[in-house]
Amino acid sequence: MDGKLEAILKIAELNVVQFDIHRRKELSNLNRTLPCYIISYHKKGSAKLRVGNQLHTISPGTVVCIPPNVEHDHFKDSEEETEFLWWHFNYEIAGVMDVMKLFQIPVAFRLQNAEYFEQVFMQFITSTSRSTSLPLTILKQAKALELLYIILDSSLGQQMNSSFLNQSQSFVNLLTRIVQQPEEQISLQSLSKELHMHPTYICNRFKELFGKSPMQVQREMKVQKAKALLETSDMTITELSRSLGFSEIQNFTRLFKSNVGVSPSHYRSLNMKWRDIR
Repeated sequence: MDGKLEAILKIAELNVVQFDIHRRKELSNLNRTLPCYIISYHKKGSAKLRVGNQLHTISPGTVVCIPPNVEHDHFKDSEEETEFLWWHFNYEIAGVMDVMKLFQIPVAFRLQNAEYFEQVFMQFITSTSRSTSLPLTILKQAKALELLYIILDSSLGQQMNSSFLNQSQSFVNLLTRIVQQPEEQISLQSLSKELHMHPTYICNRFKELFGKSPMQVQREMKVQKAKALLETSDMTITELSRSLGFSEIQNFTRLFKSNVGVSPSHYRSLNMKWRDIR
């Protein structure tokens, strides 16, 4: 794997929202949207999936992958029992960057190693059903990542590394820079000179690949880093704003309040009160 992409994945967080195994003779999820990814592996029986104008017939051994906020229909038109293993999750960096966008997974594809996936899925369920402990928490996260690995390896294999990275290396490098150093002073004009590309192309291509413009990702990463510093450090608001690359504290305060809803000082005081209550 490319070193830049690996650096991004090292700081990504996988959050599993829900999961289960369902056996149904009836299924009618129509005009459905969820704020997270939906992965559904069909072990037995068939179903239909509509995404946009495309209708897919889902047979045993097929994985369905629906991105967040995408309207779809998942339904059955037969009386046979269908068994599917599903989980809802987000894979993000600081709640800002949707890492799954890097992989461009198809909506439906055949799972190459179904037995391996089923085994790990059962291990994941077992790790969540027992009493909470630090080792089990680690095991749960490890199994969740292993499930994601199986999905990505089956849907993309080596193709992603060769085609995606060759075409988009400059933008992956840029994303890594922003994620690792959100305080760096960059602009579309400076990036244009550095990458020898038109500013509009840089913005549009970056947004096409990652879902947001580079400036938007940087602003949101700054806010997330500011929240962490306000919660954990004793830095003054002025010191904090300077560490994030702001020459004027008013600009930092304005950005923070527009994204969080309260000023940095108010956010810190609210966080301190919450810690005292706990």
